[in-house]
Amino acid sequence: MRLMWYSYEVIYTAGKNLTTADALSHAPVGSPQETDLLLESDATALVQSVIDGIPASQGRLVEIRTKQQQHWVCSQVARYCRDGWPAVKSKLHPDVCPFYMARDDLTVQDGLLLYRTRLVIPVELRKDILTRIHDGHQGIVKCRALAKCSVWWAGLSQKIQSLIENCAICEKERKARPEPLKPSSVLDFPWQKVGMDLFHWRGKQYLLVVDYFSRNTELAYLQASTSSETVIVHCKSIFARHGIPEVVQSDNGPQFASQKFSRFATEYGFTNETSSPHYPQANGEAERAVQMVKNFLLKAEDPYLALLNYRVTPLQCSFSPAEMSMGRCLRTRVPVVPALLTPDWPKLADMKLANANQKEVQKKNF
Repeated sequence: MRLMWYSYEVIYTAGKNLTTADALSHAPVGSPQETDLLLESDATALVQSVIDGIPASQGRLVEIRTKQQQHWVCSQVARYCRDGWPAVKSKLHPDVCPFYMARDDLTVQDGLLLYRTRLVIPVELRKDILTRIHDGHQGIVKCRALAKCSVWWAGLSQKIQSLIENCAICEKERKARPEPLKPSSVLDFPWQKVGMDLFHWRGKQYLLVVDYFSRNTELAYLQASTSSETVIVHCKSIFARHGIPEVVQSDNGPQFASQKFSRFATEYGFTNETSSPHYPQANGEAERAVQMVKNFLLKAEDPYLALLNYRVTPLQCSFSPAEMSMGRCLRTRVPVVPALLTPDWPKLADMKLANANQKEVQKKNF
């Protein structure tokens, strides 16, 4: 507090440049008085400067002082601040107990009860103060920061949080937070469940089908049209190579929501599940595969070679889509030992465990 009176500058000086110490600079000029030991004048000046800096008009300060004196809890706390607190908390009234933990930070100056540099607000004024703090409908963190500038009472932080969480305007305009990630379950065999999606690329339409078990991806160019009939023909071609899935996950595109596609699902014996409208994340497997294929189409001169390399590249579960889907590696332009092309179904239990662990890691990271 004494140093606050001065504006000083600290300069470092190397030890080799220090001359003989001045002994007289440490010699006292006289015996310290009791006021010097108590720092009463310095403390009073500091508290007065704090009061002068409180962002409140004199009329408002008079109102708060009057309410504090009229409220028996504030008046009792002020009396304890002047006369001393009981040594045992159990002797206090339950309404005064919350102030006991903050007793070292409570002071009385000019009849005002202060918590550090903040005004202690009596019960009658708290609702109005909360309303003023929430002017502009700022968030919890901002309102708490504003309250820390000038006001305090026990439980203020919780009151601010409750006020904002129950504010109708804030609730209406609050941005929706993302839901926790819901990873798809680990399936039992390849092409048990597939995701489908249509995407547009440089004036052309494509149908993408991705296997949830192996992440193996099939791509079909819709040259004629994007009608349900065209999509069904390509689906039949893909199913003829890999088998009919049990579940087809698609968005609510007209090709998949039509009666023709429903009849096709009934005829081939699979369930057509559509995701929520305007929520593409629900069909996340297909959306992620579309992003990957678009990257191939953008960068690769031959996107089919890029798709082939993807199918033979091990995923984070240590197995490639070709291994999980076909039980063998595929021959590419990269030289490979012929023995690696021999069909060898990987250990299914290890593969499913690695796949499940990876889904848990993705959920945690999300």
